[in-house]
Amino acid sequence: MSTTRPILFATDGSPSAEGAQKEAFELALRFDAPLVVVSVAHTAVPAIGYAGYGYSNIVSELREAEHHRVKALLGSVSEAAEAEGVHCSTVAADGFAVEEICRKATEYDAQLIVVGSHGWGAARRFLSGSVSTGLVHSAPCPVLVVRPRAQAAEHAAAA
Repeated sequence: MSTTRPILFATDGSPSAEGAQKEAFELALRFDAPLVVVSVAHTAVPAIGYAGYGYSNIVSELREAEHHRVKALLGSVSEAAEAEGVHCSTVAADGFAVEEICRKATEYDAQLIVVGSHGWGAARRFLSGSVSTGLVHSAPCPVLVVRPRAQAAEHAAAA
């Protein structure tokens, strides 16, 4: 077992996270570092007062489905890591992604966070937020943002 501080890979299971997963596996192998994989369930529901009255069953079902999705995703990443020879542990979190990922990075004393970038551009990032940007500004350790391969190739061609 390695005594090196872990690399934390944050994933939402999106296609953009696939490239980041490959990078996280390669880094963990190269530096003989354990890998901690975290995925955050998006279950935060804003307070809506009486407008939400009568919908508690739907909210409960949505939360349960999201927790199930995260558990399945972490199982899939763990299997892929094992197939690549990477020692991996998984952590399911619940809440706001940037806050929870930073909390887990601190808790595990991560040397690096690896995360994918959706590459949405300014307009969609403004509307949807950007976990990778939030991590770059808030993380307790360095953050490697892995761009989708197609986007990286287009950027290189333009330069």
